[in-house]
Amino acid sequence: MKTIRDERRRAALVQRINALGPDATPRWGRVNVEQMLSHLVQAGELPFVASVPDKSTWAMRNVVKPLVLYVLPMPKEVKISAAMDQQKDGRKPLGFETDRSLVIELLNRLGTLPADEKCLKHPMFGKMSAKEWAVIAHKHMDHHLRQFGV
Repeated sequence: MKTIRDERRRAALVQRINALGPDATPRWGRVNVEQMLSHLVQAGELPFVASVPDKSTWAMRNVVKPLVLYVLPMPKEVKISAAMDQQKDGRKPLGFETDRSLVIELLNRLGTLPADEKCLKHPMFGKMSAKEWAVIAHKHMDHHLRQFGV
């Protein structure tokens, strides 16, 4: 299981983030690289800052969450809430270098949390442990870095 709690995997993600350029273009999707980094910042803040309302359901918490965390690959073109969409109501980019630094800072913060650290709920999957947040963070970042070819 890939997780940002693994220092080597975390370092590999940082290396890939640093390989991004401000002119990187997506292989799929409609966001530009600054919007993608801003999206990763917003997602990285979710375990610490309540910025998106909890819309989890029993099925999402008990059926979909384990599949997303441990079984299924992250699909392309997933419909997300307007609150997480940088082209709608999501966090607005602060600039390529600023957001890249924030992504790395949040990656390291979440990746080094104690296993018993109490985190906020995920907006779709409800209560998640620091370990579960680290798994989904790896999967999510890897997905978007592949989207931009790094």
